[in-house]
Amino acid sequence: MIIGAMSDYDKAEWQAEQLARDTAQSAYRDKMAKARERSARNAKRKIARLHAKLTELGHISDFEDEFGESVLERLEKFGSAFHDLEKGRAGDALSAAQKQVVSRMNKKVKELKAKSQKGGEEIDPDAEYERTTPAWKKSKTSSFKSKHRFTPRVRNLDEDMEAEEQALQEIDFSNPQIEPFIPRYNARAEATLKTPNTSGEAPKTASDTKRPFLRIVPK
Repeated sequence: MIIGAMSDYDKAEWQAEQLARDTAQSAYRDKMAKARERSARNAKRKIARLHAKLTELGHISDFEDEFGESVLERLEKFGSAFHDLEKGRAGDALSAAQKQVVSRMNKKVKELKAKSQKGGEEIDPDAEYERTTPAWKKSKTSSFKSKHRFTPRVRNLDEDMEAEEQALQEIDFSNPQIEPFIPRYNARAEATLKTPNTSGEAPKTASDTKRPFLRIVPK
């Protein structure tokens, strides 16, 4: 009896848990369905507006024309433009790739409107993805200052040689005052240097040598 009562309790508990899971899943599906319906209404309104505006401006491509018609048809018939849930979220009516196409169409319409308001020439519809010259390249001044080129601090020997040659060319050696000094030959000094002094006496200098005495005898 006790075992049977426990089994009935487990069965009732399992049924309660299963009912709670089913209720949560049903609520989630209803929530996603409402979100998908709301997303489908917004997508239909936006795609229809962009398709009509590009057609009016005369800048709609074949791909954009076919994309707008096919997506609007699927949204009207199925409430969603994609079936594989891996390509988008459950509450969205458009996949990630389809959202990118709609975003490019919206950007193209804004550029055409801005161009028409300025009164300039109309842009090429096939060049909306080409990047134009950035604004910072058009300005004459830049906030980044160019650095000075590094030059090593070395001594140029050629310049020193040229300076010495120029100084020698400017000197006039014909002037006797600046004639170069030439030492005179002294035989006594050379003999003194060649003959060693063995007596131990100090060598005689020119001042110690006696001059010869000259006596004048009257007639």
